[in-house]
Amino acid sequence: MEDVEALVVAPVNDKLLPEQRFESSLTLSELVVRMVTFVICHVIVDYGERLKDERMSVASALLQRVTSTHLCNQKLTQEGIVMQYEGEEFELHDEYRTMTLTRSVYEHLVMFYFLYQHPKSEEERNLVWNYWKTNSMKNGCVEAVREGGKLNIKQVSYNQSWKYLFDKDEMMLLYRHLSIHCHPVYDGLMQYQNQAQSDEGYDGIPLYLSSCFLAYMCRMFLRMIPNGNKLLRQHFSKQELKAFNALAQLPDEE
Repeated sequence: MEDVEALVVAPVNDKLLPEQRFESSLTLSELVVRMVTFVICHVIVDYGERLKDERMSVASALLQRVTSTHLCNQKLTQEGIVMQYEGEEFELHDEYRTMTLTRSVYEHLVMFYFLYQHPKSEEERNLVWNYWKTNSMKNGCVEAVREGGKLNIKQVSYNQSWKYLFDKDEMMLLYRHLSIHCHPVYDGLMQYQNQAQSDEGYDGIPLYLSSCFLAYMCRMFLRMIPNGNKLLRQHFSKQELKAFNALAQLPDEE
């Protein structure tokens, strides 16, 4: 990992060969999984008592679920989909095959953010937490807002939540892009039918986005444990940590 900056943006660098872009997505995913898995196991082993706290337990569950979903994404990205026809095997080319998994990771990241990161006071944290516990089946993210001196709940849709998490205008289209390839909508199906028959390097993009979201969530989770900001620095190289932090901020293409 000599050139961290180049590696982090490699999946979206169209100057590289498709094979290079795809492999870089897998390399970054494996790095993120290794680091996040370390954090999860460290908390279970060394901070088991803290997991008895309801909010900490839910935070850990969110991170573990997202990591499992991401691992499914990685496996499907790497192995593809093989079909049988008249006794012969052939691989189905589908650059959108893991988009549903990436969308799920994004939604969990958003919920984690609004539960643990966005509230600015204990009063806000309690209000958001209690509302979420009661109404989470309605699938709405919520934030606490003060109106006329009174603290109220405001619902935030997933497709608008990028404004809170990422300071990049291009993220505005992200959730719509994820959604049209997860639902039976015309635009998504037409894009599916018209996708290139050969690999052009885009097959690893959903996994790349998922890696960024997972790293972002893990970075927030680390703030909830003692000396969490030092944990990764003590067990991973400076280059690994640099790549992890860059992914957590969704770097722009060079």
